Amino acid sequence: MTAASDSTRDTLIQIVDQGSSLVVKSGGIINIETGGKLEVAGVDVTSSVATGGVAGVAAGYKIARGVHQQAAAVDTVVTGLTTVVAVVASWRDTPTLKQMFVTASIGDQAGAPAAGSILISTFKPTANNNVTPTAATDFTDNLSTNWVAIGT
Repeated sequence: MTAASDSTRDTLIQIVDQGSSLVVKSGGIINIETGGKLEVAGVDVTSSVATGGVAGVAAGYKIARGVHQQAAAVDTVVTGLTTVVAVVASWRDTPTLKQMFVTASIGDQAGAPAAGSILISTFKPTANNNVTPTAATDFTDNLSTNWVAIGT
């Protein structure tokens, strides 16, 4: 249950529910000064939060995401990250026989593709009675993928 602020009190940061919750109202700020820590379940997350990190992702890493409309069997997508260490993609649209499968790869991050970019690949079945993937060749359905990348 999410605690609500007490509208009868004029403070932006309130301890509520007999001291069991802390509420920061619009305009309030919690500042952790140098040497202070923010812990979640006993794990110090101060550095990852301070660097724009995401809980559960190592300090210094960031998450980028986007939508890509496939134009070739393998497309290079610039993520905005400096280097990508992991990526996943899924269909945003309903796949067709022209483009039935989608994958994403970080490549070597040194030219294939360039650092910070990812490769999104689409495949079609080899034949109507053979779902062995082969490179997609027809992109007239204008299908899009969602992708999420982790990196620096």
